[in-house]
Amino acid sequence: MAMTKKEIDQAKYSGDGISRDVRWDDSLPGFGLRVFPSGSKSFVLSYRSKGRKRLMTVGRYGILTLSEARERAKKHLVQVTDGEDPLENRNRDKQGMTVAEFSKVYIERHAQPRKKTWVEDQRRIDKYLIPSIGSHRLAAVTRADIAALHGRIGQDARYEANRILALVKVIWHMADQWGYLPAGTKNPAVGIEPFKEKSRDRFLKPEELPKLAETINQEDSLYVRAALWLLLLTGMRKSEVLTARWEDVDFKREELRLEDTKAGRTTCLSPSPLFRF
Repeated sequence: MAMTKKEIDQAKYSGDGISRDVRWDDSLPGFGLRVFPSGSKSFVLSYRSKGRKRLMTVGRYGILTLSEARERAKKHLVQVTDGEDPLENRNRDKQGMTVAEFSKVYIERHAQPRKKTWVEDQRRIDKYLIPSIGSHRLAAVTRADIAALHGRIGQDARYEANRILALVKVIWHMADQWGYLPAGTKNPAVGIEPFKEKSRDRFLKPEELPKLAETINQEDSLYVRAALWLLLLTGMRKSEVLTARWEDVDFKREELRLEDTKAGRTTCLSPSPLFRF
């Protein structure tokens, strides 16, 4: 007969205090209820995988109802039919990389080789991710975890909260791409709405100019250096610099004519000792 809630509620441990007391459910092969000497009760599933007899806990009674436990047990039995071992899968997931452990892999394999700003990724990981979810397994981190973190940071620093959200999205994307997550694991940053951002004007301070000049001159590309100096010394718009042509330059008059602008204007190109091409 099928196990009933009434039977579960009335069940009491029977044994010597060491042996298992399991009541099997006739309606689902291998599904049963284990009663402990303490009085607590858990649903279990017995099955064979690769010649081995296995007994796994499906869930605790009171947290799971009888019908919920049956449905979960059925899903595990489907895995067994497909040649998988549900208990082994669970143990492997538990032993998966933590956020802190995979963050090191992300920095070494992705951020450092590909991003000039990888130091910022490392700073945000150390300051925000490690203290809050560093000990969590990658696959166990939920959207609720990331939404809570995003919200906490956003109370004082909305822009920084959005940068964290973007970083988390990339980290979990790489973990999925490299096979560190079980198939079908959802990216916990997807679906979280970032805070609204407003563009801000930022003006250089006089004491910052030498550092800016030094940084520009360290750029490897001649063309990027030239474009940056042209922007800095003429006040031209980025679109104007990127669309300028050699025929727009009058070398004798040292001028750059911008004929395609709304009003049409001319920019002086006086020589500067700051140029080092």
